[in-house]
Amino acid sequence: MKFRYQSCSYYWRSALIVVLVTTGFFIGCSQKIGTLEAPQTASLTGTIVEIDDHGNAVTNLEIAPFTERGWKLGDTLEAAFETGQKIQIKFVENYGDVPVGDYLGRFSTSTKQFKIAINMGNISETLKLNTQSKVVLQKVEVPSAD
Repeated sequence: MKFRYQSCSYYWRSALIVVLVTTGFFIGCSQKIGTLEAPQTASLTGTIVEIDDHGNAVTNLEIAPFTERGWKLGDTLEAAFETGQKIQIKFVENYGDVPVGDYLGRFSTSTKQFKIAINMGNISETLKLNTQSKVVLQKVEVPSAD
């Protein structure tokens, strides 16, 4: 009887291990499948929290959501404002990375907040932007020059 009890216990333990491993595998696969496509198409919503001394629109957006979506320097983004206006901005490191008069988006080196601006211009006056206005960013797929 003792041998039989140990034998059953072994089979139950083995079955439990198989169930746990299989469940963990399926949970892991479903999480990976769910996150593969979402970051590429996901938009990002923020609020204009300040208009700085140069007329740039400072948002409450930080770098983490950009990297989670796979957005990087050089990407073209569409910025849609509550006013209904939509513009395309270049995601850059410095103002001089785009020609004078072009729209751009960059992270402030001091506050780490995302700014939307016009190189050598005043975006708040040009687009009549105010603080507390919502802005929705989305990556724009630019066709290749091939």
